[in-house]
Amino acid sequence: MTATRKTKRTTKRPRARAGSWKVLEGQANRVRWSRVQTAQARIVSGYYEREEVQGVVVNEILKELIRH
Repeated sequence: MTATRKTKRTTKRPRARAGSWKVLEGQANRVRWSRVQTAQARIVSGYYEREEVQGVVVNEILKELIRH
């Protein structure tokens, strides 16, 4: 039987945390991991396939495009 060893990390730098990921470079807004998980759960459940939800999403995207 062979023994397995833990692999050592090549760097001592801390790993990036999901909570500190930025939405876009230069913006102060950050992505919250709980929001990502909620969106993933909605995608899996088919929430965004409903007609009324798609309408709301399209309207919000258009508002953002107009703002920029």
